[in-house]
Amino acid sequence: MGWTDALRNLEGFSGDRLYGEPLSKHTYFKIGGPATALAVPKSEGDLRLLAKLIASENVPYAILGLGSNLLVRDEGLDLLCLKTTKLPGAAAEEGDGIRAGAGIAVAAFLRKAADSGWDGFEAISGIPGTLGGVVAMNGGTHLGEAADLLLEVRTFDLRKPEAPLRARGRDELKFSYRKNHFLEPGEIVVDAKWKLVRGDSATIREKLDSLYRRRKETQPLDFPSCGSVFKNPKESGLRAWEVVEKLGLRGHRIGNAQIAEKHPNWILNLGDAKARDVIALIELVKSRAAAELGVTMVEEVRIL
Repeated sequence: MGWTDALRNLEGFSGDRLYGEPLSKHTYFKIGGPATALAVPKSEGDLRLLAKLIASENVPYAILGLGSNLLVRDEGLDLLCLKTTKLPGAAAEEGDGIRAGAGIAVAAFLRKAADSGWDGFEAISGIPGTLGGVVAMNGGTHLGEAADLLLEVRTFDLRKPEAPLRARGRDELKFSYRKNHFLEPGEIVVDAKWKLVRGDSATIREKLDSLYRRRKETQPLDFPSCGSVFKNPKESGLRAWEVVEKLGLRGHRIGNAQIAEKHPNWILNLGDAKARDVIALIELVKSRAAAELGVTMVEEVRIL
């Protein structure tokens, strides 16, 4: 019996199980071939059952949230995708902070924050992923990053199905630009505790609405994309979009993938674009930036 049969027969698993599921349905890019299997755990118990399966059957796997920062190759993935968006953990005050589950969408968390009078989350506004993804990649904007807002992160280690959740306090949370330095291989974020700063709900809502209006003016939100494709190459003194602009690649198109006219650090799916077209654009920017500007461009988007 193969691991897919073992997944089908996984007793006690309460989540969803899909086979041959097109990952284009699960990414913001709307691009990507099928996964051999996709599991959507709904509880910590489900996670532990999947961890036991992974260990016993030596199952290759990948973690998937909302798929907002992910490009899946056209041939798909011969592995088990674990989608975290149905894990429990509604946002609620806990002592001096706010405990929130990793599967919560950032947008939903910000709505809850405004309604509850929780202030200070402008730095992560507009990020389309889950809170777990924001923690793992130290997501942020020009206003700041997740590292500025976190008090504690709790994780589950898929390599240790019976182990308790691990909590790391602020002094153990090591980050750099768009990267964490504390998650070990096999660990996934279960929830996090965020700083609690009280404010007026109406004022918070207006700040967040103002930021959204600004994003609509400056970002190409009408087509599927992953948002920013490249990290800012800080050693160059240029922002990523400025590098692409200097190369004259604003609006450059391969197939139905296009470097956005409105914001050249975005690549758009104009309709049925292929992952290979997006990757070709990425490689074009990287090779020309190195050759013509001496700048090393590093992807922010995760490619599987």
